[in-house]
Amino acid sequence: MSRPARILGTAVLVAATLLSAAALHFRPTNSSNRALYYWRTEWSSSAEIQSAMKDAGINRLYMRFFDVEWDSHEKTANPIAPLRFASRAPSGVEVVPVVYLVNAVFLKMSYEDVPELADNVLRKVRAMAELENIPFKELQLDCDWSDDSRRNYFRFVEILHNTMKSEGRSLSATLRLHQVKYARRTGIPPIDHGMLMFYNFSQIQGDEPGHSIFNEQDAARYSSYIAGYPLKLDVVLPMFSWSVHARDGKVLGLLEGIGSKEAGGFEGFREQSANHYAATRSFFFRGRYFMEGDELLVEETTPRITRQAASLARRGAGWSRHYDTVALFDIDEERLKDYSSAEIRGILSEF
Repeated sequence: MSRPARILGTAVLVAATLLSAAALHFRPTNSSNRALYYWRTEWSSSAEIQSAMKDAGINRLYMRFFDVEWDSHEKTANPIAPLRFASRAPSGVEVVPVVYLVNAVFLKMSYEDVPELADNVLRKVRAMAELENIPFKELQLDCDWSDDSRRNYFRFVEILHNTMKSEGRSLSATLRLHQVKYARRTGIPPIDHGMLMFYNFSQIQGDEPGHSIFNEQDAARYSSYIAGYPLKLDVVLPMFSWSVHARDGKVLGLLEGIGSKEAGGFEGFREQSANHYAATRSFFFRGRYFMEGDELLVEETTPRITRQAASLARRGAGWSRHYDTVALFDIDEERLKDYSSAEIRGILSEF
């Protein structure tokens, strides 16, 4: 072989090696579970949801069973807003009960009362699952713990984890990206695996429509830390909308599931600009009191935004990490008007 030919052959070999390495780094991880979250207070098995789950190849559904909040008057933790089953629990998919716990519960309760809370939570989950004939194999906890609540929360998690393990079941918990990036400071919960919430890592603004649900710049600041996290991870991507209720630039609260169609269709709001509405009078809207001049700032995800999140989550995990479950938060009939079954399947196939 001549020298130019050897040089050309070497160049081709190097190029092929680089392409193979790139393909290895960005290859789909073939996650075994395709999942959705259902975050409503009533389950009604609609034909639209059942069809979407089947067409998109969904085999797991995370269902919010109830919330746990702190009762300041009684000085105790109480379950609220339990999921009502207006129809039978979904069939053909694995149902994972999810319990959302407000961080204030673990800030305010005593360390000695934690075992009783763990027992009460698991008892209620079991009762609801048995009543609806849901043979759950996994329980998931959702709590944005803080430095001050970590001791109580981690003990709560440890108690549940030991109980679940003795029953041949697993325990998972949601993780925020800042808890992954600053794992040494925030601690690592004693669970079987974590569900990485790949959204909600920007500050919510009360002066103009923002991108607190997802934006690439903020996500990129955290995503490179995913590969080094010492627990098995699943990942959930955004597929939802919310609206920020603000007064004089100050955030008063969030209205979940409110998009531009509903806000723009309500006669009490006047559109100021894209996704920015002002109250023309005082009224109640979706259970919240609006004064004249209050603002509603709509944030919505689209299939394009969810694909951006999927791409960053996949790259952040690198070639060495495998997400066992890839999920979307969350599903209802309104969401399916913007996300077709083909789009959901396409987003999940990124992994």
